Amino acid sequence: MDFAGKKALVTGGSSGIGKATAKALAAAGAHVCIIARTPGKIDEALEEIRSAAVDPSGQTIMGKPADVSDYAQARAVVRELVQAGWEPDLLFNFAGIAHPGYFHELPLDVFRRTMETNFFGTLHMCKLVAPLMMRRRQGHILNTSSVAGFIGVFGYTAYGASKFAVRGFTDVLRSELKPYGVRVSILFPPDTDTPQLWEENKIKPAETRALAGTVKVMSPEEVARQLLRGVAQGQYIILPGLESKLVYTAAGLLGAKLHWFLDAIVRKNQRERGGPPPVRDELLAELYGLQGQTDTDG
Repeated sequence: MDFAGKKALVTGGSSGIGKATAKALAAAGAHVCIIARTPGKIDEALEEIRSAAVDPSGQTIMGKPADVSDYAQARAVVRELVQAGWEPDLLFNFAGIAHPGYFHELPLDVFRRTMETNFFGTLHMCKLVAPLMMRRRQGHILNTSSVAGFIGVFGYTAYGASKFAVRGFTDVLRSELKPYGVRVSILFPPDTDTPQLWEENKIKPAETRALAGTVKVMSPEEVARQLLRGVAQGQYIILPGLESKLVYTAAGLLGAKLHWFLDAIVRKNQRERGGPPPVRDELLAELYGLQGQTDTDG
């Protein structure tokens, strides 16, 4: 695929992998529209994206504020673009959030917000853009899962659930859109040096840090370069970096046996810290009205 002249719609385009991809698309001659929630961040990102464009005066580089987890907001943006004659040739879904923590401590709201953004945000954009591509019998959609979308990572019950959902949805979407000539890809990025990862690192459980170990953190620019190469080659599964490929292969070959290896790392970390974290009295009081209980009570 030659990206020059293509219209690319990029959600989560104001930072991280989304912004890096938008810049790479602009550098390849594409027209780019980014969607993000914060107008100020959109303006800052657009300056960088325009500076990367090969023909700033001839390429359309624009941004639209919207929260894609809200279907009405997402539809309003896509409708505005379509009515202006700007139908996307490419859709890149990067909008996402992550809030690691111990399952029993995470509020239900974290699970809802994570699923609404990561899964429903992706679903909403596919629902709005896919029919346009199906009518034209061409187009390409890329959805973003994660390494935590094919292996369960300690501390990521909310995030992992959302990314497994994206994977399952995208597997079926690929099959349904193929007869219409619309290609679909799924991205499984490893830990990437983004503002999102910085925020996660502030609240990650110790066990999650131990699992990350010495895993190499990729730059968003390198992830963007590899994912665009995968899209250009029509790949369905895109695994940036050697470690992502190795983990994906290990998960396929070892299956549940991989759990033993991950569990061993968790056990070692907890043993060094005197055991698993206790269940707080405040949590028991909130859930059951119990006072003065501990996690060792029956």
